Amino acid sequence: MEYHYTLTKDDYVAFNMHHAQHSERVQKVLRVQRWMSLIFLLIPLLVSWVEGEFLLGMFVAFALLAVLWFLFYPNYFYGSIKKNIVKVINEGDNSSLTGEYTMMVTEDGLVEKSSKGEVKTPWSSITQIKETDEHIFILVSAMSGYVIPISAFADVKALQQFKETLNAARVGKTG
Repeated sequence: MEYHYTLTKDDYVAFNMHHAQHSERVQKVLRVQRWMSLIFLLIPLLVSWVEGEFLLGMFVAFALLAVLWFLFYPNYFYGSIKKNIVKVINEGDNSSLTGEYTMMVTEDGLVEKSSKGEVKTPWSSITQIKETDEHIFILVSAMSGYVIPISAFADVKALQQFKETLNAARVGKTG
């Protein structure tokens, strides 16, 4: 089977964002930074203790700030990650990432061809297959793999056949 598609920088941003949103390490960092909002509650309590009286207005203001931080920090966090990914992709020459690609499914694995060359990956090297509404990510490590836009498939049936072929080949070659 052969599939033809075009990759853009946005496809690589999507791949990296998917990784960030599903990485245990990144999720741990997000949780720690999100719960840091409790510091906003400690500040007015500490000031009240030093002053010798409870400062209700300050406590309410900082409590509101803590709630806003807790609710909206994830959006800021992922926005910051996306901004940095875009910066990295835009620096230097990354023309080898974008353009026309052909993915071939063979008995031995996957073969991806582009104007920059050819990459062969045996079935045993594929660690995971992830799918979003717009992409299929075929991972060969935590941070590298193939990005295939869903638009590469003529219809839902072709997409389903591709996924079944990938899963059957992986099970047959690795299991």
